[in-house]
This record gives sequence, C-alpha cells and structure tokens, in this order.
Amino acid sequence: AIGYGSSATMPAATHYVQQLGAFCLLVVVQSFAILLFKLCQVSGRYTFSVPSSVCLTEVCKLVLAASFHYAYVTKERKPLFENVTPRIVLHYLGLALLYTLNNQLSFYVLEVADPGTLSLGKSLAPYLCALALRIVGQSIHRLQWVCVVIQCCALAIVNYDVCKGAGVLPWRAYELIALSTTITATTSVWNQLVIKGFDVPINLQNSIMYAISVVIAAASYAHEVTRPGSRETKGFLEGYTALASLLVLFQAFHGIAVSLVYRYADAIVKNFANSAVMAILFIVSAYFFALPTNLNSWLGVAIVLTTTYCYMNIALKLPAVEAAASAAALPGASVAPAAAGEKETARLLEEGTTPKA
Repeated sequence: AIGYGSSATMPAATHYVQQLGAFCLLVVVQSFAILLFKLCQVSGRYTFSVPSSVCLTEVCKLVLAASFHYAYVTKERKPLFENVTPRIVLHYLGLALLYTLNNQLSFYVLEVADPGTLSLGKSLAPYLCALALRIVGQSIHRLQWVCVVIQCCALAIVNYDVCKGAGVLPWRAYELIALSTTITATTSVWNQLVIKGFDVPINLQNSIMYAISVVIAAASYAHEVTRPGSRETKGFLEGYTALASLLVLFQAFHGIAVSLVYRYADAIVKNFANSAVMAILFIVSAYFFALPTNLNSWLGVAIVLTTTYCYMNIALKLPAVEAAASAAALPGASVAPAAAGEKETARLLEEGTTPKA
C-alpha cells in the first residue's frame, strides 16, 4: 500500500485527527497563498513574470518532494523508483498540464476579482468532486450530499446582488472562476484516484508530477517571451520582491499540504478547505479590498461556515457508524445492527465526539 490511513486499518479517532490536521494545515497555507496573490500586485499588475513564478513554484515543490522521498528511500532501503510504470507517468503528465494551466489562471483571475470571491467560487468544487467520486464508485452518504448542496446554494446567495439582479462582479470574472473551479475539481478527483490507486510512495508520485510541471512551466515562459507581439518583457528573475518570493514559497507548501489531504482524507475534504479559507478572505476582502457586502452575503458566509463545520465534525464521522453497525451484525454481537447504528449516530449528533475504535 502507499501508506494511506483508513478507518479499516487504524483507530477511528486517529484517522479523524489526521483528516482534521491535514484540513487545518491546508486552510492556513492556502489562505496565505491566495492573499499573497493580491498583495503582490502593484496598480493591478504583477511586478514579476507570471510564467516564471509558476516555474519557480514547481521547482520548489520538486525539491521538497524529492528530499522527502530520498529520506524515505534511505531510511527504508527501498528502490529509488519503486513501482513506477509508464502508466502513472502519463497520468501525471495530464495532471501537470492542468495544474500548470490553473496556477497561471489564478494570477489572471485575481486581476479582476478579489481573494474572497475567488475562494467562494472555488468552494463550489466539493459538489463537482462529490459527483465525480460517486460516478467512479466512492460511497458518499446522504449527510455529505446535504452539506455539499446547501453550500452551493449559500455560494449563490453570496455572489448575487439582489439590487442589480446580477452578480457582484463582471461576468468575465465569473467565467474565469468557473473555469478555474472546474479544473480544480477535475484535478482533485484525478489526483486522489492516482495517489490511492498506485502502489507508489506519495512523495515519489509528487516528484514525478512536479518534474513534468517544471518542464511545462519553463516551456510556457520561453514561449511567452519569444512570441511575436508578447507583452511579457520581464526577465526570469526580474521583479521578485520579498512578497513575491513568499508567494512562491507558500505555493510550494500548498502543493505538499494538498498531498497530505489526499493521503489522509479525500478530494471533497480538500475542496471544503476552500470554504474555511473563504471565511478568512471574505472578511479581509471586505475591509481591505473594498468588496461590496450586504446582509445576504454575510448570511451566505454564515451558512457556508456552518455547513463546513457540519461536514468536518459530523459527516466525516458517519462512515464509522456504518462500520460499527456492520460489526454488530457479526456472531456474538450484543446489539442489533440497526440499533447500534442509531445509538452511535445519536451520540455523534449530540456530543460531536469521535467514535471509539
């Protein structure tokens, strides 16, 4: 196996703590990364080359992932390219293309939208992820679907201006956010299936993808600077301030944090993290970037946050209830399956505690 922990192989409490820890780490890193996107702009433009920033970010990710993998190989005395096949390389070629496109798209989205609205739009991704995961066979119970659907409705409330009868941003901004969200959902599910579907160490998988991404990003930069009529005149390392350097670093950390979420949770949890990020960035955007707000938008934010809490603190624990009910059906069990499941569900909903192993 690739080291992915599940409730079937470890205590439920330990598994839930790992899921929650990966979720919180991603929220912190992603909040800083998206905020830095906006802070790095001067008069609405970036002082550095966007393609070069993406390339440098992929280089940092590659260095981190390769270092972790080398430490693992040295400690466990495993082959350097353990179980790598042409098939997994092709998977990561496709993922690298989409990730590189989405990374560059994020820069342009934040030229026409604020960080809070971008995060709100990307919070729609859990529904797309849930739909895709259900299609490929992953079990998703009813409370998870309820959380996802309510969240999508709340997002529509936040982004709709009832006075104008339209969105609070230009339609071009929503088109770019929709494209970015679709790519985010697609890569989330695809990457999760690859990480869990191949018997290859996770940091080796990341190293392969980041190595391909470096080549693609470098080619993108070379094409942009040599293309006739291009507006890209900056040198590869030109215009990098302290904030721009921090952006590269946090984008690299973001890639590692996402991998941890895929390992200990799933693509839906990864995208629900965007909702928690929204809570931070919506407030920041309202007070520092003049984002128009009203009672509807704040109520929508409250609903999104409540749904995220419900999903992370209740819905994630319910699969353990199903397992407890199945165990009660075994010979010698003292409680009937339905009664065991109902009692455990009631305890979770009333106390919000993690089921015992």
